[in-house]
Amino acid sequence: MKAIVTHEYGSVEVLNVQDVERPKITDDEILIRVHACSVNPVDWKIRRGDAKVLTGRKPPSILGGDYAGIVAEVGSQITGYKTGDAVWGMVNAFKGGTYAEFLKVNNEEIGLKPENLSFEEAASLPLVGLTAYQALLYEGRLRNGCHVMINGCSGGVGLAGLQIARALECRVTGVCSTKNLELAKNMGADSVIDYTRENIHKERNTYDIFFDAVGNQSFLNVRATLTSGGTYVSTLPTFQTLILGPMMNIISTKKMKKVLVKPNAKDLAILREMAENGRLVAVIEKIYPLDRVREAHERSETGRVVGKIVLKVAFR
Repeated sequence: MKAIVTHEYGSVEVLNVQDVERPKITDDEILIRVHACSVNPVDWKIRRGDAKVLTGRKPPSILGGDYAGIVAEVGSQITGYKTGDAVWGMVNAFKGGTYAEFLKVNNEEIGLKPENLSFEEAASLPLVGLTAYQALLYEGRLRNGCHVMINGCSGGVGLAGLQIARALECRVTGVCSTKNLELAKNMGADSVIDYTRENIHKERNTYDIFFDAVGNQSFLNVRATLTSGGTYVSTLPTFQTLILGPMMNIISTKKMKKVLVKPNAKDLAILREMAENGRLVAVIEKIYPLDRVREAHERSETGRVVGKIVLKVAFR
């Protein structure tokens, strides 16, 4: 099969199309013929070597964390899926594997694709959707009526978080740049702060959850904006969130949390239902063929992507 193979850390030049052996599944695995996958910032951070503490001396040979495709083969112990099913899902991005024609997954890494989404649309949502859902529901303890601040509401994770919070009847304040204000409003934000013109820390005791979807804030900076019992949740593991957070959470009514997204079939099924009900829609900036992955990474690394970048697998 064709795949984008990465033998070493470095620039986009380390991403190359190669022929590799098709994965072989065990009795409790499922083989997917991948139709589309997406580029997430974690992919190029891994490629550059920013996450060596988690990936080791070499990057995963094939990058990629989410996908959509067709079931090609099922193990003898698998129930609930059959050859030909249209599916979507997420694997551990630090192990990768989705930048390829075929991918093997387990039951927690797969779900039936939303019927109303194309493969490209479906591939754009699992990682960002699960990140936002687990950040808000598990770490932030989101509940109906919360006031949620989403920093970076025009990116992939931020847009997913905005829609999830609105689906649960929460009030949402978004943060983005001037050019994305209308998008944020159209996606359901009750109010939007333009960070290029306004101080995003100006409100006091306002937000039940401050969801930092881009990881460029800190708990100390945003603490005053939280209500008593409010929670700051970041997508970026830092010294603060990893070390200081657990200690701070013992003595403070305002909490500091991090989200480390994990594949979860039950959560994925909830996202599927939201998508089919029109409460979670895909926002795609551009679709690249898989062999133009270098361009896709370069665009993602600018930090100015609106929504998601998708890779279409079209070698066959």
